[in-house]
Amino acid sequence: MQASEFSEAMEISSITFFKAPGASHNSVTFDELYVHLGYCASDELGANYNANYINGTKYSVFERTSPFTIQNTDITIYFDTPFFYVPANGNLVFEIAWPDGRDEIYTYFSETDGISNVYGGYDQPTGDMYAETPHILINGEMALNQMTFAGIKASFQ
Repeated sequence: MQASEFSEAMEISSITFFKAPGASHNSVTFDELYVHLGYCASDELGANYNANYINGTKYSVFERTSPFTIQNTDITIYFDTPFFYVPANGNLVFEIAWPDGRDEIYTYFSETDGISNVYGGYDQPTGDMYAETPHILINGEMALNQMTFAGIKASFQ
């Protein structure tokens, strides 16, 4: 996601995927699932997964190594470790991987102006590039500064 889409820094604690119409699942079971977040210097993704990250900024925020099921209409993944995102440090890149490849999350997608997604086999260094992005909700707390709270308080006096 482009840094310009964020008005402030925020602590990201989960992501929600909006289920596509006609998707028959109300739950998804994974044998394993991993989520990584980090910073990307480019406005478009390249085919090499790790090369999309600014060196040293790939962080593991979610890891399950035994089977588990997510029950929900819109699938939400609650992170084990929140990620504090600062837009000034670069664009947000996230990576979701599941080795078994059986179950999937079927979401709405939108076309984008540039390469915004890379799909490929688990544990492969590269994937196929696409100009589309899933409809997701990034959940968390905005890092509001003290001046913001003073402005809100002042408006109620």
